[in-house]
Amino acid sequence: LSAPTREKQRARCNVSLMIAAPGSSTLCQGGGASTSFSTTYTSTAEVSDWDVNTAAYEEDVFEVDMSHSDSNQDRAWTIRLGKGGQIASFRVAAGEAIANQASTTAIWNDLVQQMVAVNTALNTPTHPNFIHQAGPYAKDTGMPPPFYSPNVALDCSAGNDCSTINWGQQAHVPTPHDSPLLYYTRYRDCGDGIIEYDMAMHHFGQDTSDMYSFFNTPWTGVRTSTFRDMMIANPAGELEHAFPMTGFGPSLRDLETTGGFTTFAEDLELASDVFDFGFCVDTTKVLPETANTGCVDDNPDIVPFRFTVQANGTASETGHSAWLGLDYTVRMNLCNLTAPVKLGVNGWGNPYDGVLLTNDRTGFAFESDYIIHYCWQDNHSYMGSSVSAAVLNQEFIEGDTISVKYITSGQPLDSQRALTFVHGQGAEYDSTLPWYRAKSRLRYGLTNNRRDGTVWTTNFLGKLYPTETYFSRKYMITDSLINTEVAASPLVDETFEDVAKIEELELGEAITLWMDDTSFGASIGAEACSVSNAAVGCSGSSTPKSGSQPWFLVTCGSNTATTTDPYYFAVLVGDMKKPYLCVDETESLVRAKWKLLGFFDSGCAAIGGREYQSDFCLESSAPSVIASNAPSATSSDSPSVTESSAPSVSASNAPSDISSDSPSVTE
Repeated sequence: LSAPTREKQRARCNVSLMIAAPGSSTLCQGGGASTSFSTTYTSTAEVSDWDVNTAAYEEDVFEVDMSHSDSNQDRAWTIRLGKGGQIASFRVAAGEAIANQASTTAIWNDLVQQMVAVNTALNTPTHPNFIHQAGPYAKDTGMPPPFYSPNVALDCSAGNDCSTINWGQQAHVPTPHDSPLLYYTRYRDCGDGIIEYDMAMHHFGQDTSDMYSFFNTPWTGVRTSTFRDMMIANPAGELEHAFPMTGFGPSLRDLETTGGFTTFAEDLELASDVFDFGFCVDTTKVLPETANTGCVDDNPDIVPFRFTVQANGTASETGHSAWLGLDYTVRMNLCNLTAPVKLGVNGWGNPYDGVLLTNDRTGFAFESDYIIHYCWQDNHSYMGSSVSAAVLNQEFIEGDTISVKYITSGQPLDSQRALTFVHGQGAEYDSTLPWYRAKSRLRYGLTNNRRDGTVWTTNFLGKLYPTETYFSRKYMITDSLINTEVAASPLVDETFEDVAKIEELELGEAITLWMDDTSFGASIGAEACSVSNAAVGCSGSSTPKSGSQPWFLVTCGSNTATTTDPYYFAVLVGDMKKPYLCVDETESLVRAKWKLLGFFDSGCAAIGGREYQSDFCLESSAPSVIASNAPSATSSDSPSVTESSAPSVSASNAPSDISSDSPSVTE
């Protein structure tokens, strides 16, 4: 084989962790000439309009762009894969589909498309234990710039697919917890605006009790200002508007109750420009219960939500407008509930055109484009307002009740473009299988105006123990809304998810590590090493096998180690790990680099401190082994880890409406 061909083969071998899944659906044979890749960074800010506080780190997250060209522009797309294997940008005809990254600590590592795994037994408020595919929150020394889950193998060199393996990172750092998960993703261009999306998580930990039991497969933040409305297919495959929508958390739905796909549309036309507020309060609830609930016609204890002006209810201007992107915000004492509106469901007035608030006594009405908090600490209400605090104080007196209605507008269905996730109906669920705890489900909800994202995820509610691998196949479609049902329905039966034990994994290629006195390298399959004095260091596989572990080449400055411990050079402070920092040969704090060599037994210890050479088994006169059209699997030069002026972490006086960093694992 030529040197470039060998390098591509080596890359494909490293990304063959999709062990037990079929190569691809028979419905995904398109793409090809219409697929292109670019490893040259260019800013997408003109389309993506990233938040001003995080836009400076757009280049840091960039790994590779994958694009599909199409004569039908509704089916053209470009996904930008981040260094953590996450979808950091998803540009379609309607605009940017990924949330705007308006958080100075969640910089392309939260409201992006990624996998997440939670160890619910060890996940505590003090030391959370959930692993982001994208990487940790930027909350410690050396961040920003952000640290993304190390890319240990990548192949986007040819054809119509792009595959990556990343060592997933604990989201909250520094941490006492290990991260024993390798995340695999493959994106395949099927043509006609369809992307096949394969996911796998391999647990390489050695503690047999270390079980992960809650998963986002995937988690994503869809740009609300691009795709305002969400629709879920019913079992007949017909899309139904999911309206109204709460903040992220309480909205759950088993996959088996759906038609197998969820669609985000630009701006649906609804029956009325002003219509009833879709939430009620349960008057039987008292503290510490919560009062908000859905409306039930035949229950007299559940009544429409209304504000009531309380004593000392004078309105005053607040400072929320600047950081939430609102024109004007006020605070009023309007809470009249015996129990509070549950935290996490703020934002009932978003993403629509706002709410109309009407004084039931006088008929005076004003608009709010965003209700920030309905009852903050059971006391004040915070909201955007179309009139000044002075006007509100003239128009309302103590005891006035205020009714709430939605304001909205939209466009006809045949003018809408859409983004669809085909997730299946959970048909593979079997309560007798040991890795299921409950049926897989959807979970979704709003964030806020500032973060401009609708959280959407599918939850695999199962168990993943050491040596086991979770894998699934799902699809994404960009097309016109009127084509969505026809395009998505045939793909529902092509989706699946499963867990494989290591002894069930049959695929993969042999990898041999060869060494001389100072260096080592690899050969793939049956090919021999051309170096005359090379000896076999160890033999293994590109996929997990019984008795094997992943071996990594870890580099810190000029220091290297071939090891099963990816934390080999990590800075430790007591038992708190900082994998994003290591101490190089000059005693400077820098960032390490990682490469997955394959899966081997303990015999690889013979490699010792030898230097890895990617062309070790090639003749010295051979040309470069890096294919000119293939993205490198090695991270680019490490960004500076000198700490910049850190933003204040002190709580402001005003209540925050930013969702917590931890995804809720409440079932």
